[in-house]
Amino acid sequence: MKKRFNIEVTLVSSGKVVLYNGYLPGNKHAVRRPRQMEDVYREVSEDPIPEGRYYLAVEICGTLLDDGADVSTPTI
Repeated sequence: MKKRFNIEVTLVSSGKVVLYNGYLPGNKHAVRRPRQMEDVYREVSEDPIPEGRYYLAVEICGTLLDDGADVSTPTI
């Protein structure tokens, strides 16, 4: 997102599950950044990924690096 869209990602979620939150004190979720999203989802979600589904609907929020404006992307 940073290279292609000039956006610093601050929040990644899938439904009610937060996969990454850059606002947490001490950047506690930083260890999640290099991991696969589906692995993090399986670790933190109470609900499994439905059998036969090969995707997660993901929402991303961040800030533009140019002017710091908040950005929300369409569901990916």
